[in-house]
Amino acid sequence: MYLIPVETPQDFLLAQQFIIPHEQTCIFLSSYLRRGSKHLFLLSNNETPEKIEQLQGVIYIDGTLFHCIPYPSRLDATEFAAKLLSLCGLQNNSKNTIFQDNTKIKCISGETQTTDFLINLLSDHLGAPYQTNHYKLMTAKQIVNPPEKLCNDDQIIRCTENELEDLLAIQKKYVTEEVAPFGKEVSDAEISMGLRQILKNQICLALSTDGELVAKANTNAIGMNWVQLGGIYTHPLYRRNGYAWQLISAICRRTVKAGKNAALFVKDINVPAMELYKKLGFSNSGHYTIAYY
Repeated sequence: MYLIPVETPQDFLLAQQFIIPHEQTCIFLSSYLRRGSKHLFLLSNNETPEKIEQLQGVIYIDGTLFHCIPYPSRLDATEFAAKLLSLCGLQNNSKNTIFQDNTKIKCISGETQTTDFLINLLSDHLGAPYQTNHYKLMTAKQIVNPPEKLCNDDQIIRCTENELEDLLAIQKKYVTEEVAPFGKEVSDAEISMGLRQILKNQICLALSTDGELVAKANTNAIGMNWVQLGGIYTHPLYRRNGYAWQLISAICRRTVKAGKNAALFVKDINVPAMELYKKLGFSNSGHYTIAYY
């Protein structure tokens, strides 16, 4: 078993071919592959794989470990653990680590079965995660249009860095309530930095009413054939007005024009959100887990 850096055009092509059938479960990983990012690796039965049949998976490691390993039970766990730990510099005999310290895996994110496998595989070296969030993965190929049109004074705008200051408050509420690990205080500087990246690299829409931005939604990752939605948040005073539906529908119209499908994941205890997404045309497609270290 080998972990091979994705470097050549052939490596990228093999990784793309492997991921495409499973892409809705690993859109972040696909987005890194689409952009030609570093820190991507092929998990292969052959030291120089030339065919997709020789691959067992594709992973990305840089703080967060994103993975596409559809059948973890087929792996030799002991050998895979040794390769992965050596790569991450978690073994004393590691010589070819791409990392400079021993804190490189801070998070494991992906389809639940494989995330659980990796948590158990690395438990002797990383310990147990201090927080594990469980989600329902939901996908849609066609979105139901909102039942009502926007009021005259409401409008949807495509946000740029010009709207950064106006979005900060609502983005902080979203990150604090939906994203940040329990007990972690999120600074305004962190919110601003993350939001700036979203506005630069993703589609971010906001709904304005009476000149105030009261709801937002954005893409989190743009893969080859799928787009992952996220950042969906409406100020509590403006909920039950269909604003989230309007924003998601608007984003999905853009993704359809680009020939892509939409996916998102929602906390499995957030029943109201799941019911909303089902009305929009999303259906349950699996389970997703994020483990924080």
